[in-house]
Amino acid sequence: MSLTDIKASAQEVAEAIAAVLHVDVTIVDKNSNRIAATGEYKGCIGEKIPQKSLFEFVISEKKPKHINKSHSNTICKNCSKKSTCSEFASIGYPILNGNEVIGVIGINSFREEQKKIIEENYDSLMVFLEKLSTILLGNMIYNQTIKQLKIQTEETSHIIDSLSYGILCVNSKGMIKYINKKAKKLFGISDEKIINHSVKDIIPDIDIELIREKYHGKKINIHGKGYNLMLKNNPIIFEGEEVSNIIEVSKTSEEVRNAYNLITGEKVVKFQDIIGQSESVKNVKDISKNIAKSNSTVLLRGESGTGKELFARAIHYDSDRYKAPFIAINCASIPDNLLESELFGYEGGAFSGARREGQMGKFELANGGTIFLDEIGDMPIHLQPKILRVLQEQKFRRIGGKKEISVNVRVIAATNRNLEEMVKNRLFRDDLYYRLNVIPIFLPSLKERGMDILLLSEHLLQKFCDRLETGNKKFSKEIQDIFISYNWPGNIRELENVIEYLVNVTKEELITPPNLPIMMKQNLCEFESQNKMTLKSRLERYEKNVLISLIEKHGNDAKGKEKITEELEIEISTLYRKLKKYNLQK
Repeated sequence: MSLTDIKASAQEVAEAIAAVLHVDVTIVDKNSNRIAATGEYKGCIGEKIPQKSLFEFVISEKKPKHINKSHSNTICKNCSKKSTCSEFASIGYPILNGNEVIGVIGINSFREEQKKIIEENYDSLMVFLEKLSTILLGNMIYNQTIKQLKIQTEETSHIIDSLSYGILCVNSKGMIKYINKKAKKLFGISDEKIINHSVKDIIPDIDIELIREKYHGKKINIHGKGYNLMLKNNPIIFEGEEVSNIIEVSKTSEEVRNAYNLITGEKVVKFQDIIGQSESVKNVKDISKNIAKSNSTVLLRGESGTGKELFARAIHYDSDRYKAPFIAINCASIPDNLLESELFGYEGGAFSGARREGQMGKFELANGGTIFLDEIGDMPIHLQPKILRVLQEQKFRRIGGKKEISVNVRVIAATNRNLEEMVKNRLFRDDLYYRLNVIPIFLPSLKERGMDILLLSEHLLQKFCDRLETGNKKFSKEIQDIFISYNWPGNIRELENVIEYLVNVTKEELITPPNLPIMMKQNLCEFESQNKMTLKSRLERYEKNVLISLIEKHGNDAKGKEKITEELEIEISTLYRKLKKYNLQK
């Protein structure tokens, strides 16, 4: 709090005192700034008062002080303006907020008659100044309270405006007292056209009397606009009287679906976004592009971390369904008892804890688009017949529902499990397996992608350097060789984790093998210990992998071979001899 916030009021008080008592008045804040003044000092508003003056003494001592200007006065002797001061006498009275001085009211006399007024009325002036200081403190507290209330009101308004549904505050007579942005947008209206008007002006078929009753989430239709209006008994009670109720306006299923599409649609993936130049990845991209515009079910196979969801998204956004939702759900990450409601939704009150208004499932949200069933091999056996029915008939029922819901959804499933073995062991239905396995696409592991490892590494290195704001870093040749020879059991996900770790822990610009995480070092040691090859065989295997990677990088023509010899610093005859040795000659 500061007196500066009420300087207009302070000036009015100063002028009132001056007019009544025929003296000059100055009011300063706790920082010795003159915020109000009359007479001689009116032109000094906004300036600092003199150092070691009466007002500084009052602020320091927290008590009133009266002085007459004389050579024997200690305060006047120490004042920085003593040689130019024309005051005859002064009073300084502290404005206290508890034990804190927030300012001083000063009365100044520049003539004998003014000095006489101060001396003859000193006791009554003290009482008067005490009352005035209380008034100024009250004004300041009031101003601060109003400011805080405005801030709180603004914060509350922002919170209500950020809600995903519309809000109307209606008094007991049905008059609208407040409407948030979402509701204004839904109804296509503005504040000035609706505040203090009847709610019937925008909802003609509403019964005002029903607003006062308990609706508990019951929905009624809004006059043919296609929205769902939710009335709840959330009254605002003041002094025992109900003064208003809250009306929530929610969107229709179609709008909810579109909104969900906007959220999930932010992660658009195109085939050109998938990094890789190896033959194995090119083959997968070609197959995926060829079947993208089809409506047939796709089953993506491959080890964990090979990028199955990326390919699923790329297929969706290269299809005719790209404007509709892409809905992804991981069948392994959701408990069995919740997975059915996530996939198919439920009606209100279908089970204990269910939302009263019910909930749409992922198949319903994906209508017109694509649903990605990741980890389909972990689908509970009791849910598999329902998935099979959706694939066969494009129909299902919500939990607790009686109505058949028809959808037009393309299914892309993915798994890293051996479904054929699971079918044999009756852990996966054979009829569902054949329905899913229409277009199987096998994604290569990272160790099968050759020089793609370095392409991905450089991309991820730049990504994490930018995200963590570490400045540019680079991999040493030894790190690159390790990345190429390592078997990457966790595939791209493991590569991503390793590079994020390296960017975090490496302080130097060059990333070298000692920086590698302990687990990766252990895996490298275990890999070498499990491999019973001789030293010569190990060196030959490493040499062959390096040559394969460089051929993929530079090509196997004459120009490419020239670049390989430059990078390896060997003669062209040596390169031809090694290519022949490893059967890599074109």
